[in-house]
Amino acid sequence: MKRKINKKGFGRSEIIICLCALLVFMAIGIKSLIENNDNSKFSLLKKQAENFAYKVMLYKDKYTRNDNIYYLDYLLDSEYSVDIVNPFNGSEFCDRYESFVKIDGNEKIIELKCGNYLIVGVLEGNFTVYRISQWQENATNGEMAILYNYSKNNKIVNSNYLLENEFIDTFNFNEDENIKNLADISFPNIELLSKALYREKTVVKEFKK
Repeated sequence: MKRKINKKGFGRSEIIICLCALLVFMAIGIKSLIENNDNSKFSLLKKQAENFAYKVMLYKDKYTRNDNIYYLDYLLDSEYSVDIVNPFNGSEFCDRYESFVKIDGNEKIIELKCGNYLIVGVLEGNFTVYRISQWQENATNGEMAILYNYSKNNKIVNSNYLLENEFIDTFNFNEDENIKNLADISFPNIELLSKALYREKTVVKEFKK
């Protein structure tokens, strides 16, 4: 006895089911691809942070600091390093003023800020990657810092408040001065301004030793 073959092929409902299944598999594949791409960028960020710390250890004796904090800005100005490319945006560089290595006993504590990401960790130890926002006046659950500006003849000079190192560089450039710290700002027509600002800080990746 011959079996009857359904010559109609797939019906509308079967086609819809197949399309839905295909879309689900595509979504899973795209999600996996994006996650793998992000993980490779996070791993590169960690490697860059470690290389930054090794560079500091190599040249730190040429740049003695009482607080044992060595900024990327110094390495770049002294040509001991080249700009660190932001792995999340190849046309940008990591922040020279917010990236530093702090030597605390035998530990080398690293902070490297690249765009909207900040990696914090200890050389040969654990690292955490944060997604961060811009500095803002509203209090958040992130972190607070004091940023600086100045007025000249009662007129505010910079459009934004800046962290200390960047502010000092900007002040020296604007005023053709060579101050080393905030205490050196003592001019009759200039007033130093400061403000507490905040930014969001969310954990997005952790590297455990």
